[in-house]
Amino acid sequence: MPRAAANTSTRQKLIDAGKRLFGLHGFEATSTRVLAAAAGVNLAAIPYHFGGKEGLYHAVAQDIVASEKASLDPVFAHALAVGAAPSSGRTDVIEAMRSLVRVLVAELIGTAESQNTSQIMLQEQIAPTPAFHIFFDGVYRGAIEAWAALLSRLTGLAPDSLELRLRALSILGQITIFRVGMAAVLRLLERETLAPEHIEAIAEVVISQVEAIVAGLSPIPPEVAA
Repeated sequence: MPRAAANTSTRQKLIDAGKRLFGLHGFEATSTRVLAAAAGVNLAAIPYHFGGKEGLYHAVAQDIVASEKASLDPVFAHALAVGAAPSSGRTDVIEAMRSLVRVLVAELIGTAESQNTSQIMLQEQIAPTPAFHIFFDGVYRGAIEAWAALLSRLTGLAPDSLELRLRALSILGQITIFRVGMAAVLRLLERETLAPEHIEAIAEVVISQVEAIVAGLSPIPPEVAA
């Protein structure tokens, strides 16, 4: 294997190991020795490629965000477009919300890998590290702006208003609770992992809750509500 390819392979193996182990144990509890062993590489590869464990953690964060953006950016862009279009009616807004929920649920709990990566993101919410800005600027900001754009169409409030942003965060909470409470979900279902039908059922529950929340919001003006 050419040297450049070998370096890329080693680097990616460490990032993949980091996504698993940082998700399971957190940054502080994950040693460089365990990371190197899980990746099947020499311990010296971590300082060589990343300068140390913190550098590897930042690389893991950037890798997660790049993957998340590939899935989320198109649906975020659609939500922003629906929110900005004068012709968008309530039906258009609700359908864009449903799409947002389905994609966010899939990204949060859809696979074993997504559960590991979302665990890292949730850990950053609870105990932020210097890498938090990578997740906030790369994922959270886009999610909040997408929800705020849609909610703005329903309420008439400015998308950058405090109330709109708090409403957007509260709706995101309807989704993240299923990752925070995953142990309880699995115990309730008497399973070790979620099946596709469980993912779909969770998405439908969240959609119904979001629709209940927005049902009481001020309607879109009659001239565009059709």
